[in-house]
Amino acid sequence: MRKKTKRTLICYAILSPQIIGFLVFSLYPILWAASKAFYYYTGTPSATRFVGLENFIRIFTVDSSYWKTWGNTLLFTFGKLPLELPLALGIALCLRKGLRGAGFFRALFYLPCIISVAIVGLIFSNLFDYFGFINAWLVKAGIVDTPIDWFSSAWSARAALIAGSIWSSFGINVLYFISALSNVPEELYECARLDGASGWTTFRKITMPMIAPVFSTILLLAINGTLQTCEYILATTKGAPHGSTYTVMAYVVNRFVPGFAEMGVNVGYGCALALVTAVIMGMVALVYTKLTARLQNIYGN
Repeated sequence: MRKKTKRTLICYAILSPQIIGFLVFSLYPILWAASKAFYYYTGTPSATRFVGLENFIRIFTVDSSYWKTWGNTLLFTFGKLPLELPLALGIALCLRKGLRGAGFFRALFYLPCIISVAIVGLIFSNLFDYFGFINAWLVKAGIVDTPIDWFSSAWSARAALIAGSIWSSFGINVLYFISALSNVPEELYECARLDGASGWTTFRKITMPMIAPVFSTILLLAINGTLQTCEYILATTKGAPHGSTYTVMAYVVNRFVPGFAEMGVNVGYGCALALVTAVIMGMVALVYTKLTARLQNIYGN
């Protein structure tokens, strides 16, 4: 029993940094935000007062800007993922086939993932600047006569944001897909080749069904990560033009988080926004999980 107790204590000691980190940096802020969501709170104790459900009522009846940012977030998500995931899967298929220098390319594609998203935002805001590299190249190549003001239009600003976000995050999806493809038995491909199956047929009938369970997880992570995009937007456009590129998280942080927002802002209302946003994202994940449940057990269907 003493040996078992000692082993248990050692396990808890190893896990303690993660447990403490979760309690201090996740659970406590969540509980703090939940408590302040029912108050008018600006950081000044004397001005704090209990308002009940007033903050939540304001979200659903007055604050149209918040719901517009949900529209911007969905446009950003549906503009990015249909490009990013097929690109990552295609590259993973190429690297899986024993391409010379595959290890180098895996590291090269993953490299942007370790760069701070704030730095990525600064890089792409400069690339798409009126006097930036992209415009200089387009003018030199004769594609346009005058530089494009990318960030003056909502759609061109979204295109620039999507390009930078794909570059920043598709590398991790390449590694995920490579891992998924490595679990597909090579014998299945050999049998398909002997039967005269084309490459497209092999992909549809073997590759996609076999990686479907992992693909559903990759897609969930990609959706969740894209919906929570924040720092990248603040570093690149900060919502310009006229708030049309704000994602929901960037809007909440920039308008209601101390250090980003103006002095004297109602932080309690921001906490209510954060709770509503968390519930909506949880519902999205739950619905997605229900819709893709069959992909988790393709062998039993």
